Amino acid sequence: MQVEAWTVYQGGEPMRLENRQETPGAGEVVVEVAGCGVCHTDLGFFYDGVPTRHPFPLTLGHEISGVVVEAGPGAAEWIGRAVVVPAVLPCGECAACRAGRGAICPRQIFPGNDLHGGFASHVRV
Repeated sequence: MQVEAWTVYQGGEPMRLENRQETPGAGEVVVEVAGCGVCHTDLGFFYDGVPTRHPFPLTLGHEISGVVVEAGPGAAEWIGRAVVVPAVLPCGECAACRAGRGAICPRQIFPGNDLHGGFASHVRV
């Protein structure tokens, strides 16, 4: 899927509007972004030099809502659903996740930090 995204190449410099392809993998979906909040975390990454786990260039934004428009293998039941993307995505496989404690997952993924976030037309999660 073609995605239009505001991407940070260097903190404090204007974001660049760019196009890229996103294809969902197994268990992943692509969400058409309806809205994405600007959080103090995004401002810290952009203005204050707080390091992201994925180096720039990176699309920020982790307060994401939208509709699932594409799905990878094993996720087709999500197509058409309105969703709020969790700010932190647990891995679903570790001991903490298996015990129902995904909030303390040591391998959790953070959109806009570990992978491209929601300051875009679409986001893959």
